[in-house]
Amino acid sequence: MYQNITGIGMGDPGFRSIVIRPRPGGDVHEANGRHNSLYGPITTRWTRKDDGAFTLDVSVPVNTTAEVWLPAATSRAASGITHDGATFLRLDDGCAVYAVGSGSYRFTAP
Repeated sequence: MYQNITGIGMGDPGFRSIVIRPRPGGDVHEANGRHNSLYGPITTRWTRKDDGAFTLDVSVPVNTTAEVWLPAATSRAASGITHDGATFLRLDDGCAVYAVGSGSYRFTAP
């Protein structure tokens, strides 16, 4: 449940690579989480408004990388996502997937 709500998951053993994939739904409209990995803290904070707007703040520790998954069923929906320097990778399973290095990022989706 923690991994699904906060979205913090392990890509490689020890969290050298991280998968950030929150799964908003039901009556949950916001969540935040923190995992203290061997490389440092991984944090997420997301909110989903009643109109469907979604904001995700992510912090990735030094010497790690992350894939960040955001709800976006179509390429048109993905084109509306704004982000701080992330690299778009693909659409997959109803999400737009981005690659990020260490640092803090904000993603917003209409």
